[in-house]
Amino acid sequence: MSARFRRCGHGTGPLHPGDHKAVAEFTALLAARKQPAPWTGRGDVAVRIAPNARALERGRPTEGQHPDADPVALVLTHHPDTETALTGTLRCARSRIHGAWIDPYRLLTHALAGRTIDPDLTLEA
Repeated sequence: MSARFRRCGHGTGPLHPGDHKAVAEFTALLAARKQPAPWTGRGDVAVRIAPNARALERGRPTEGQHPDADPVALVLTHHPDTETALTGTLRCARSRIHGAWIDPYRLLTHALAGRTIDPDLTLEA
């Protein structure tokens, strides 16, 4: 992730077009974290793996999942851009749901940072 933000901010001259893209992505990420889109019970969801951590993962409710269920039965995907399932079905407390999944959250995933998720992960409470 550090290769993405290669400019230190003290350089001279105008920003490179690649720097503009990185700044725009980071600004969108901050805005999305501050005011997440509410999750309606349908579609992909952004889930906080640890209660107080910054990392978010993309989850998909299982087929036939009731929109108001608590806990929610989710399957986490390995990478935010693929459909590869990372876990089996997990029971996830609604308090762990950050909001609806949107593209700027990609920067906060374990897969994009090159980290793995603990196989004994539990999302209850």
